[in-house]
Amino acid sequence: MVAPIEQRVTVDALYRLAATLESLDIGPDAAAIYDDRDRLAGTIRSYLIPRALDPDLPMTVVVAGPTGSGKSTVINSLSGADASRTGALRPTTKKPVVVASPGRIDDFEVIGGVRCDTFAHVAPILETMILVDAPDIDSTSTRHRAMAEALIDSADVVVFVTSALRYADDVPWQVLRRARSRGAPVIHVLNRVASASAGSAIDFRSRLSTAGMDDDLVMVSEHRLPESAHRVPSVAVQALGERLGEVAASRQALAGEIFRGVLSATLGQVIELTNTFVGTRDEIDVFESEMANRLLARVPEFDLAGVVLDLIPTAPMRLSRRATRRWKRAASLPEPHVEIIESNLVDRMVTMVTADVRDWLVEERPTLRDRGIDAKPVIDAVEVAARTAAEGWVDYVCRIAVDFEESEARLGEAVLMDAVISGETGLAVEAMFGDSGPVLVDRARRELVGRLEVVYQQVARLLADMLRARYGEPHELELRASVGAVTATLAPINA
Repeated sequence: MVAPIEQRVTVDALYRLAATLESLDIGPDAAAIYDDRDRLAGTIRSYLIPRALDPDLPMTVVVAGPTGSGKSTVINSLSGADASRTGALRPTTKKPVVVASPGRIDDFEVIGGVRCDTFAHVAPILETMILVDAPDIDSTSTRHRAMAEALIDSADVVVFVTSALRYADDVPWQVLRRARSRGAPVIHVLNRVASASAGSAIDFRSRLSTAGMDDDLVMVSEHRLPESAHRVPSVAVQALGERLGEVAASRQALAGEIFRGVLSATLGQVIELTNTFVGTRDEIDVFESEMANRLLARVPEFDLAGVVLDLIPTAPMRLSRRATRRWKRAASLPEPHVEIIESNLVDRMVTMVTADVRDWLVEERPTLRDRGIDAKPVIDAVEVAARTAAEGWVDYVCRIAVDFEESEARLGEAVLMDAVISGETGLAVEAMFGDSGPVLVDRARRELVGRLEVVYQQVARLLADMLRARYGEPHELELRASVGAVTATLAPINA
């Protein structure tokens, strides 16, 4: 198991790993990941930690199987007591039943987070183990299936009971693979084997071998019982009892082996879960990048010609000093008028950007629909982002012209904005800025394009964030660190 000197450290690391799993940000569309997370955390808290703390715990033998396979009859026959109800009504076992020695019965009212009925009994087999009758693993009740799976995740040994009629069913095989993935031993029981169904044992064994499950296969012969009987003769389950006896006889060594097997399988599955998180995150990142590239391709083609500025002053006819001074005096703009120009510019840019993004969303509707993305919230966000970008750009242009006198600064702003939007660097720019005019216009144009690119990138980011909200954004680095902490505590033991 775990050496006493390392025990506390290992338990602390396991607690940390369970807490890290439970704190993962998993979205509503990642139900399978959510279930795996809960299952792994449950295995750590309900199985690994208790056994690390108390290696002398009785071995938990969970008897599981499909509806009508005879699990309860097997439990009763092994223990020699009518502990679990049997009968034609399906499912018979709606709540797990734990059969244990009187001195241990109170310790197993809850297993793997599942509350159980308990039955105290004195029998040789119960001196070193408890028997758990699990609900049907193929029950039509989701709650019953969940209980059965939680119990299997807390088992030291799984006794998987099926019959000649049910051994090929798909659902039990899914649960079998899950039980095997934990690293704990599985004993397969083919129940109610009659001479006419001998071929079923050969086929079942072949299926197990093909699936890589070369575990024990024990057969229980069919017995005709009166309706009131809840057990078969002890000879019928003798082979199964002997196999469990072998497990009990090697309990000390086997307990450590099972613990290490379950721990290794659990850590492996946590790493797989982490890789799933990373894969999902990477897929969303790729989606965001693809959307951003498609959107950014629209920016160079964005036509600002529709953003017409009101009352842009007419450029001078020639650039003599006198003509330029006369033009500046005639074209000087009062503060209120400039504010109107700026306000109109911002409003029209917001309208154009929003319309362009709306057109793009229509084009991308099939892609977004396939991912279940509702694009309606994007439009409101675009309007806000576009207004921020336009207002920020106007402020940027104002800072370029700040060195002029106030009246000329206002005129310089208007001229520079007009040149950027119209795409023409005319006499007005030269009159205001001289030889540096083309450079200033280019800077202002690149600034505007940069701000528009940010808006379009925000659209891609918002779409990706919708996916992240649905799938969650677990911090896989913290999860890897928690796995590493458990592994580190075991290194001296393994050495």
